[in-house]
Parts: sequence; structure tokens; C-alpha cells
Amino acid sequence: MNFCKVSFHLEGSSKTRFVRLPEFLGRVSRIGKGIVCLGIALLVLQFGILFSYDFLKGHFIDSRESLLEKLDGERSRLDFLNAEMEARFENEDLLHYKFGLNPTDRSAREMAIGGPEPVDVRLKRSANPILDYSIYLKERTEQFRAKAFENERSCREVAGFVGQQYAHWKHVPSISPTTGRYASAFGSRIHPITGVGRMHNGVDISNSKWTPIFATADGVVTISRFSESFGNYVVVDHGNGFVTKYAHMQSSSVKQGQFVKRYQLLGYMGNTGLSAGPHLHYEVWYNAKAENPLRYILPGEYAVQ
Repeated sequence: MNFCKVSFHLEGSSKTRFVRLPEFLGRVSRIGKGIVCLGIALLVLQFGILFSYDFLKGHFIDSRESLLEKLDGERSRLDFLNAEMEARFENEDLLHYKFGLNPTDRSAREMAIGGPEPVDVRLKRSANPILDYSIYLKERTEQFRAKAFENERSCREVAGFVGQQYAHWKHVPSISPTTGRYASAFGSRIHPITGVGRMHNGVDISNSKWTPIFATADGVVTISRFSESFGNYVVVDHGNGFVTKYAHMQSSSVKQGQFVKRYQLLGYMGNTGLSAGPHLHYEVWYNAKAENPLRYILPGEYAVQ
């Protein structure tokens, strides 16, 4: 058997003592030292792992909180935009009602987005709240985009209709031709000059001589001349069956064949022809039939400035 020599020193003694031990006990001692060193290394490694875990955990939590804050901000913006869009829908409905159109069906605005969701996506959403939140906001964004497109389409529809109506109404008499007092109404009456009872096909508007007279709609002057009964008078054909007549004028400012626009000056009030005083005799005809001109004067338009 092989032996190894081990020295040791006792406390309080000046002598060094030696002990011979079997060699295998020395190897056990070295192994024990190695185990101790390994244990220390493992402790250091464990400390490093725990430190890294705490650091990464804190970083992940901070990142997650930051991401949630951004998502909350996006949701707030979507809520604000959605409220704005609802207000636009209310105005859109009012426009439809104003022009006699049927408003867009509410269910069409809340149209579904996308198709059935795959199973793996549903599982991921259930396991990851942030992913679920993100997908929810994406769906909200798609719905908002669809609403915006629907609102744009509806507004184009209203604009197209209004454009057509505007082109039509430009040629429909709708304002008072002058300012003054409405002296004689539409209907049967005794003529103030001849004393004969007959149909009065228009209205008489009295004012001082040289009061301006205006076209009540767009059209073409078909007559601009003098007659014994009407004096200086003008006739405007507006198309679509509408014709207006302006009689007893002091003078005319337009010629036959001339195109005129609503509010354009036609002449001035006078006392020519069979007239008892300065006034305008104004007639509106539709499809060769005399109409009450007051039906073609919009409220608030009795004075033309």
C-alpha cells in the first residue's frame, strides 16, 4: 500500500507533526476541495441566473406596460374618430331628409368585417392578452374604415342629386321680381281702367318709378317690346314648361333672344300701357296655364337686393 505524508501544526505548540496516511485518503481530500469549488461556482451561476431573470422580467413588464399604453392611446383615438363619424352620419341623415331621399340603412354602416377566425388564431388570442387587444383594435380600425367609405359614398350620392336638382331649380321661378307692395292678387277682378270683370293672371307689385326688376329664374328672353295693354313688357322662357311675364315697365334692359340668369336686371318699374300707376304686373305660366306667382316665391325672398 502506498502512503502519503501529511504535516500539521497544533495551536500553542512550536512543533510540527507528520502523519502518514494512505494515498487514497489524499485523493479524497482533493476531490472534496473540487466539490467545494464546484458548489461555489454553482452558487455564482445561480445568482447570475436569478439576476438575469429579474432583469429580463422587469424589462418585459416595462415593455408590456409601454405597449399597453400605446394600444390604449390608439383605442382613445378610435373612440374619438368613431364619435366624429357618428356626428357625420347624423348630418348625412338630415341632408337625405332635406332633399327627400331615404337615409342609409344603419345596418349597412355596421357591416361585418372579415370571415370566420381560424382555431389557431383564437388559441393565440386567448393565451396572449396583448395580441387579443391588438387584433380587437385592428378590427375596430377596419370597421371605421368601412364606415368612412360608406359615408363618402352616401355624400357623393347626395351631392349628385343636389347637382341635378340645382340645374333644374335654376330654371324654376322662385324669387320676387322686385320690391314693393302687393297691390292686386291673382284671380278674378274688376279691371281698374276698363271696369270690366276678368281673370287677373298675375300679381301687381306697386313701388316708385324706376324701381329695378329682376329675372326670377334662368331663361331666354322671347319677347321684349311695347303693347297697348302691357306697355313695355318682357317675356322669359325658362324651359321645362315655365314662362314668366313682366309688364308696364318704364324701360327694358334686355333684348329678344338674350339669355338671362336669376337676379339679372330686366328693366325698371313704370306706368306704361293700361296702368293706373307705377307698378309691375308679374305672371308665371306652367305648361301654357297661368299659375299664382306667390306659389313660386320662396319665403324670405320677397325683397331682391
